[in-house]
Amino acid sequence: MRRESEESILDSQQTYYRARADEYDEWWERRGRYAQDPEANDQWRQEISELRELFDSLSLDGDVIELAPGTGYWTELLAERARSVTAIDGAPEMIACNRARLGRKAEVVTYLQQDIFDWVPPRRFDAMVFCFWISHVPRRRLPKFLATCRAALNTGAHLFFVDNLREQPGFSVDEVRSDSRSELTQRRLNDGREFTIVKNFYDPEELRDAALSAEIQLEVGHTSTYFQYGIGQAI
Repeated sequence: MRRESEESILDSQQTYYRARADEYDEWWERRGRYAQDPEANDQWRQEISELRELFDSLSLDGDVIELAPGTGYWTELLAERARSVTAIDGAPEMIACNRARLGRKAEVVTYLQQDIFDWVPPRRFDAMVFCFWISHVPRRRLPKFLATCRAALNTGAHLFFVDNLREQPGFSVDEVRSDSRSELTQRRLNDGREFTIVKNFYDPEELRDAALSAEIQLEVGHTSTYFQYGIGQAI
């Protein structure tokens, strides 16, 4: 991606997620145009259950930072176990959905509306979570992003992320990718509007090496069909 066009693409990406806030959960819950055949929907839910088990097994408590929390599926889980959650999202519409989902559980959550690429950690945290975010980080910005993650974590703190596997069935209903090598893809909303966004499918080795350079020990795995996940620790 040319550096001079990167900012405009990231602006488009932000606009897309602001506009998508009210329909985002249709994708996660396999509703509407995201619904697949019963077998595929069951597989999707089974793999979400696997992610939940993994998530529940980790030390994601104390003071937790969540990047790009979206509509709040993972924020709600964190709020049930953490002393505090700081949730940073650039889209006020997503924050509103998140807050509404949590209800009284949001009492332990501090919401910050800010561009994550411009965020400078004001302190260190005990754990970090970001789900369906790292694929939207341009490759050129990956080292800086991971360095920012490390700057936000106490030594020994845990990190957890989830994202999409490349070309998984049922995902591309709203996506048009002209070149599999491109960092960019076109996304479509229910009303037909289209936006260009960043979508990278990072190889596990690429993520592990970049994280290690940022002083994060990272293990990357995947479920059978749909999801990639990472479990890390600040060193």
